[in-house]
Amino acid sequence: MAEGRILAVKIDGKLFDKLDEFVEQEGMTKQKYVSELISKDISLRMQQKAVQNKELDIKHTDGLKTWDRAEVMDAIDEFMLQNRRIPRQTEFKNENGLPSYNAAGRALEMSPAEYMKERFDELMIGQEEQDPGMSMSM
Repeated sequence: MAEGRILAVKIDGKLFDKLDEFVEQEGMTKQKYVSELISKDISLRMQQKAVQNKELDIKHTDGLKTWDRAEVMDAIDEFMLQNRRIPRQTEFKNENGLPSYNAAGRALEMSPAEYMKERFDELMIGQEEQDPGMSMSM
């Protein structure tokens, strides 16, 4: 068994009396009750923190999502398919489903404008093949 240590805590008299009654009813000692309580609480809080960290593991930096290359490409493609146009630089915002323009450039390792110029025609040709009745006018 691990070495024991003493924890002295001052608590309200009424609460102490309730603790006495409770542990007596449960047939355990205050030491056992407090040790189990602390152990369970620490375990629960660590699990909650792990869940929070896992949720944050969506790669957050200063509260902003860090986008990888595939995510940026998918987001830009999705925008172009939905809107049937290339997004303007000012539209590169999370509320539009896009990273910032600079973040997109870092992830793509090329200018987002270059990527969109190359990709737009491919997407629109593919879209027309899927739905031949749609024609695009610019």
